[in-house]
Amino acid sequence: MQPPSILDWTFDELKQDLAERGWLKDAARLPEQIFRGIHQRGARELSGLVGVSTRKIARLTEAYTLAWPELLTVQASWDQSARYAFRLADGSIIESVLLPHHGKWTACVSSQAGCALACQFCATGQLGLKRNLTPGEIVAQVLLLGQHSGQRISDLVFMGMGEPLQNDRAVIKACTILSSAFGSQISPRRMVISTAGMVPAIRRYTETSHRMKLVFSLGAADPEKRQRLMPIQKTFGFEDFLSAIGDYAKSRGNKHVTLEYVAIRDVTLGQDDILAIKENLVGRFPFILNVIPMNPVANSGLEAPTWHEVKAWSEQLRPLGFPVKVRRSAGKDQVAGCGQLGTSLLLGAAGV
Repeated sequence: MQPPSILDWTFDELKQDLAERGWLKDAARLPEQIFRGIHQRGARELSGLVGVSTRKIARLTEAYTLAWPELLTVQASWDQSARYAFRLADGSIIESVLLPHHGKWTACVSSQAGCALACQFCATGQLGLKRNLTPGEIVAQVLLLGQHSGQRISDLVFMGMGEPLQNDRAVIKACTILSSAFGSQISPRRMVISTAGMVPAIRRYTETSHRMKLVFSLGAADPEKRQRLMPIQKTFGFEDFLSAIGDYAKSRGNKHVTLEYVAIRDVTLGQDDILAIKENLVGRFPFILNVIPMNPVANSGLEAPTWHEVKAWSEQLRPLGFPVKVRRSAGKDQVAGCGQLGTSLLLGAAGV
């Protein structure tokens, strides 16, 4: 049986296991040396731990592994972003994106291999779901992006492949690991989890004291349009979704929540869509509407709008009295933009 991977463990779990093995009696700093060695100093093998004796490393190697995914390709964009493809131990392929933002670096990571939700505007949904990722497979994406680029990752967004709240236990545990003082030290307040509307998981999260931020993939404000674009609404209805968002907002002191709206030519950029936003959203809870121009996705049957079309439509929302942001997607030339991850797998790109 394969020994457990340390990448799957929080600092407290590692410390407890070492204590139960009786290995801390003469090595109180061992948990810190291991965790810092892997998460801060970039040790890829247990034999690379600094300050740990050869005898201790031999014992550690028998008890634990470091299960890293294989880095397949890195596709750099003109805007300094980069799309990374990784092969996991079972052969599954996932993609992550490194994003620059005002002098800092964000890791956009995957939480699943593929996705079961089949949102019409998303390439990942065409792949279907292969499986959930482990906490260590999520953590490894962040560590490898930082090591390969030579940049410190300051922000983390779960907007890669998969629906994070279908794998919420692993996602939350990965956040705990990455926020450790002995690890990557990414503040939970700089971690964002995007969900397409897993209502029970949203409600579970609302009842916790976790400091990571949820953002909500609205897609469209018209319930009928949203159901065509996002089949998840057949399981969790539009009103249930909005009610769960409202309760989340209340639990966070009625601070503005972020709704992600997908701008699609001839679908979500009409006057009827403005009316739907006014009637279905305004006054329910404080929100920011994050308008995301759809990126080209093969076989979607949808058409990407121009930047001018999106800006002109978004300006008409200003009188409704809520903040509106139009988001630029980085890495579109390398199919790393919003909704594009998995395109290389659909097209059978070389090396993936």
